[in-house]
Amino acid sequence: MDSYIFVALMALAFYAIVGFNKRRAEKAKVSAFELDARLDNKRSEIVVVASSGIPGKEIQNVLGAVTGISNTQASSKEEFELAEKEAMLALIEKAQRLGANAIVDLKLSTGSYQQQGSQWQVSQAVYNGTAVIAS
Repeated sequence: MDSYIFVALMALAFYAIVGFNKRRAEKAKVSAFELDARLDNKRSEIVVVASSGIPGKEIQNVLGAVTGISNTQASSKEEFELAEKEAMLALIEKAQRLGANAIVDLKLSTGSYQQQGSQWQVSQAVYNGTAVIAS
């Protein structure tokens, strides 16, 4: 009888974990979709490139390094996609506050760590670039 209770509890725990992760992934998809519109709007206002220059434009002034860090601690593909978009939006907004109309030398890096009090590994997205004025 005790073994049946143990098996039932294990099955319930498994279901709870899987269900929790699916709900988190679905929430991340919805949030990422909502961020897409904001990012599209921002990208129409500022040029973002991975190279050190912008084809057809000249860099007039270098304003400085900018960093965008995600708020989401991602443990799934959907959450990481959300984290990447959050970091990009944060980067663009920081550059715009400096007066930039472009970001050059864009780089994406990730940090993975064990969430405090948990056995789960989570990742955070970090974008780095240089805010510039180009014309």
